[in-house]
Order: sequence, then structure tokens, then C-alpha cells
Amino acid sequence: MSNHNPAYPYYGQPYHTYIPPGYTPSRTTFTTAQPPYTSPPHSTPPDPWLREKVTFPQPTRDPSPFVPPNPDSLDAGHNPKPRPKRASTTRPKLASEKPLLKPALRKNAIKRSDSAVPLERTRTTSSARQRLAPKTRTPTNINPSFLPDHMFVSFHGTNELRLGNVAYQDTLDEIKEHIIPMWPHGVSNQMMSSLSWRVTFSRNPWSATGSDAIIVKRMISELFTCLSRRDYQYLTSLHTGYAYPQLVFRDMPEDEDSDFFVAYMSRSGHKMTLVRPPRRVGEQLGPRLRTAWPFKIAAQSATEEEIYSVELKRNTFGGPPELDRDVFASHALREISSLGYKLEATLSLPGAGFLGFGGKKEVWVFRGARARHRPDSRNATPGRA
Repeated sequence: MSNHNPAYPYYGQPYHTYIPPGYTPSRTTFTTAQPPYTSPPHSTPPDPWLREKVTFPQPTRDPSPFVPPNPDSLDAGHNPKPRPKRASTTRPKLASEKPLLKPALRKNAIKRSDSAVPLERTRTTSSARQRLAPKTRTPTNINPSFLPDHMFVSFHGTNELRLGNVAYQDTLDEIKEHIIPMWPHGVSNQMMSSLSWRVTFSRNPWSATGSDAIIVKRMISELFTCLSRRDYQYLTSLHTGYAYPQLVFRDMPEDEDSDFFVAYMSRSGHKMTLVRPPRRVGEQLGPRLRTAWPFKIAAQSATEEEIYSVELKRNTFGGPPELDRDVFASHALREISSLGYKLEATLSLPGAGFLGFGGKKEVWVFRGARARHRPDSRNATPGRA
């Protein structure tokens, strides 16, 4: 280490023999160990790390990746804008962001939107009705998702009204608002169980007589009117398997133009009474029957409560009327039908005797279209025509 020049840094002896340019080694046969190499006296010492400092050509990096041009953009005559760089990590999408379409789907969607007619959802006019939620525990044999479309109405005993399969709350509210207040003696009990509702009236309305019996007839007419406003239409009556006849109503489109009234025949079948019919029906039925049977109609009457009646003439010697009661009823039904009302339903009520054994009373329900008057008509009168 005595030969080291302190003016130059010492890097150590390289592993290979370095031959400087222009130096020709002597061809000497080394018989002994080769002496340590000493650098020749050059003006500038050679750099032992010259090879490591040689720079080779490196490929240039494009700051933005190559993006193939969009054919639609080239056809339009403008240069496509380079796409922004994608982040190395994918950020979470917000809930409000919509997923982007693939290029093929986005391209097809743009082409379709140029020529296709925009689609709009047409909403139906049916109003959302609130389902009737049972206030009691639902039985295990009832499917909660089942929505019945047939309702059963029955008149039990002498004072009870029952409704089964009441699917909507507004139907029950309509009946409570319009039917129950009509009975002047009130109700004694109301009960709701699952989809069934029953109400018990005071003083036995189904077997009432006199003015109370007329009120019951009006209640029956109003019951059909309420169910019609709530999209229920009478379908048929069931007698087998039930203690009392079941009036079946089916869920149908809303019908606000229907009008109802009731009529009933006397026990002998020779007198027909109409309870609050349209004025044209009540005023024309008697004259039409009298024209058809000039000497068979005894009398026709009308009261301030809009009660119309037509009665057959009895025999002089106290026998039955000369006109058969079936012919009389058939001709009356035909005249009422020609005036725009048809027989919709019939229902039986218990008799007025002791414990209801005086014979059942049958009520006929007629249905027709409500007459509408022009607002500017001078002869138009309020009420039913």
C-alpha cells in the first residue's frame, strides 16, 4: 500500500487485467510471481467504472395510453378527445351513481334513441284502496296474501247483518256511514273477526212492521247502492250449506250511475208496493197496468214518503181476484223493465209473527241507470226522475 498516490481515490484492484489504450505489454516469460500492477504515468487517470457509465438508448414513454379512434367521431369530422387515465385503485361507487353501459351497448342505445319513440308508462285510473287489516289474530288456515274478490252478505235472525270476505276498509266505512244511522233504534253490538263483520241492531228490524218496515226496505236499497259505489255487484244467492241465504257480490269496476229501489208483494200476492222508486216508474206503473187490464186494477196510490202501490180488484162475492197473481206480477215486471229497471236480486226476511213464524217476506231489488239532467234545462228538477 506504499505505492498509493494520496491525490487520487483508491478504488481497489479490479478482478481483471486492464490494458490501457496504446499500451503493448512485453512478451516476457514469467518464471516467478507477477509483481503488482502499477498504473502508468498518464496525465489523466483512467476511470475504472467506465463500462457502468455507458448509457444505452431507452424507449420513450408516452404519458397517455393509445386509444383507438371512435368510428362515429371520425365520420362526424372532429378529433376524438383522449380518455382520462384510470386510477390504479377502484374507488367505491356511490348509491346514486348509475352503472355505465359498455361501449357496444351505449352505441346501440344512442342509435335506438334517435329513431325510436320514447316509451312512457301509462298509469291506470284505479285508485289505491286500503286493505282491511284484521284487528284480531289471523287464523292459521287463512293465506295473508289472498285478497278475496267475492263478498257474502246475509241477514241472520231478526236483527243481525253479516258481511264475509270484506277485503277493503272503505267498503266497511261506507256501510257504517250510510246504513247504520238509518235505523232509528241504533245497534247493540258490532264485531270484527278476520275479514268478517257483523252488526246486531236493536228491536228486531227484519221482522218490523209499519213505518219501521219501510225503513228496513230503504236500508236494503241503500246497501246495494253502497256496495255498487265500492265496486261490488250482485251475482247470485247461495242457499245450500248455510243457515241463511248468502247474497254473493263480486268485485267489479266502479259503477256510480247505478240506481236501486225495492218492492215487495203482499202475502196474498194481489198488491205490489214500490219503496222510493224513480218518479217516472212510480207514476207510470199504475196507469200502464190499468191500460193493459182496464177492469182488473182496483186502486193505485202514492204517499209523501214516495211509496207507490198497485192493487188488483177483488171478486164481488169475496173470492179471489179475476186476474191471476202470477200474471199480475209478470206484467208488472215487464212494465218496470220497459222503464229502465230490471230485477237484480231477491232476499227473504222473517215474518212479523211470534218468533218470526208469521211467514217470510220477500223483497225484490231493482237496478237501473240514474237519470241525468242537463244543467241548463229549465224543466229539470232535483232528485230522481
